[in-house]
Amino acid sequence: MNQQVEEFIQDYIAALRNGSAAVFAGAGLSKATGFVDWKTLLRSIAHNIGLSIDKESDFVALTQYSINEHRGRYHINQLLVDEFSKKVAITENHKILASLPIKTFWTTNYDSLIEDALCQSGKTPDVKITQENLATNQDKCDAIVYKMHGDIGQPHDAVISKEDYENFNNKRPLFSAALQGDIVSKTFLFIGFSFSDPNIDYILSRIRVLLGQNQRNHYCFLRKIQRADYKNFKEFIYAQTRQNLQIKDLKR
Repeated sequence: MNQQVEEFIQDYIAALRNGSAAVFAGAGLSKATGFVDWKTLLRSIAHNIGLSIDKESDFVALTQYSINEHRGRYHINQLLVDEFSKKVAITENHKILASLPIKTFWTTNYDSLIEDALCQSGKTPDVKITQENLATNQDKCDAIVYKMHGDIGQPHDAVISKEDYENFNNKRPLFSAALQGDIVSKTFLFIGFSFSDPNIDYILSRIRVLLGQNQRNHYCFLRKIQRADYKNFKEFIYAQTRQNLQIKDLKR
C-alpha cells in the first residue's frame, strides 16, 4: 500500500469518526446497476441531429443542440424517464456507503439509489431536490442527500443542458452556497465522478482561489484507463496521457 492510500484511509477514517465525512457521487457509481452514463444516454440524441457521440466531448452543449433542433426538451425529459425509472438492484458499493456513518451525500445523479440504500440500511434520509427543500428539515434524519441536478421524479427541472447550467446560479444558488460550505468544512470522497461538470469545476476553483494552501484535502476514486477499452493503441496512449494530466491538475 503506497503512502497516499494510507494517508487517505487515515484521514477519511478520522472524518468518519468526527462526523465530517462526505461523499459526492457521480454517474459512475450507478453504472454498475445498468443505468447509463452521459455518453450512452446521449448516443441516440447525437445521432438524431447528425453528430457522433464518439467525436463529442461537450455533452452539455450536445444536449442543448438537440433541444434547439426540437424547439423544446420534451424528448430529453422522456429519455430521462425511460432510462432512470427502471427498477434496479442496489449495488454493494451503495450498501457500503449507506452503512458508514456518513451524514452528507451530494450527487448529480437523477436516480434514487443513494436514498434507497440508506432506507434499506434502516436510516432516514432527508432528500434535497429543490431550493425549497433546503428550508425544511426531515425529523430525526440520519443523512442529507443533496441532488443538485434534480431528480427523475421531476425530469422537466433536471439540469442537463447548456441553458440549465447557465441558469444554475440564478435558479439554484442555494445549492451552490451549501456545497461551497460543505467543501470548506468537510472531507469529501468523490466516487464515479468525471470532474467534467462545469458547476463543480467552478466551485472547486473558487475555493482554491479563496483558501489557497489552507483548504482541506479531498479524495476521489478514478477508474484507471484500460487497454481493453481501446481497439487502437494510439487512442489508448492518448487517453492514458490525458488521465495522467487530469490527475495532476486535480491535485492542484
